[in-house]
Amino acid sequence: MLCCFFQSYAQSIKGQQGAILKAGSNLRISGANIKNQRSNFSVVSNELGIFTILSSAGDTLEVSAMGYMTKYIVVSNFQDVILYLQEITQLDEVVVNGKSLEADLNDIRNAYKSKGSYFSGKPPVLAYIFSPLSALGDRFGKTGKRARRFNNFASQELEYQEVTRKFNDLSINTAVPAITPEELPDFRSDYMPTLEQVRLWNEYDMVVYIRKSYNEFKAIKQQEKGTVPAP
Repeated sequence: MLCCFFQSYAQSIKGQQGAILKAGSNLRISGANIKNQRSNFSVVSNELGIFTILSSAGDTLEVSAMGYMTKYIVVSNFQDVILYLQEITQLDEVVVNGKSLEADLNDIRNAYKSKGSYFSGKPPVLAYIFSPLSALGDRFGKTGKRARRFNNFASQELEYQEVTRKFNDLSINTAVPAITPEELPDFRSDYMPTLEQVRLWNEYDMVVYIRKSYNEFKAIKQQEKGTVPAP
């Protein structure tokens, strides 16, 4: 019986093979570390970015490389996998894209101004005194209403961009390496900080917030499953 147990256990452990590439290219990443979180066994990808690691179905593999975001995958059918790692320096592109977005939004605002909506549908009191026709048209006309709706959208979009420059997958994975890919979307959505908070916090404050929030997140999930976290 003991022999059957070990035979069954051995059959459940197989080699998960894969290749690691840089996201957005065919560049293979050598020297990446692949760790089985259950067994703590680790291997390193070869010069072609290829690796093989012993694992069982359901095991979580942590894939990391210097200069890249850590990635997590769950072993399922043992088919060969291709993993794309996001370069950390690409975080700067988010800032650039944010600036580009702001420029694009300003272009649209200027287009509304060229159509007579000088105050984005919200003229100040003095505008009704010195230019009443323009102010009334801006406030109650179709162009003014569209400009007002657009301005509300633009403000929300820019605020979101500012928050996600500091609270994103990279900052979350860096603060809480144990977070799984399945948990990440819900955690990011449930614990997105406000713009006011982000503007007040430094990097250390953000790390403390993420770790504290993740502990709360895990506790809630365990309560929902009817389990109690270990002391």
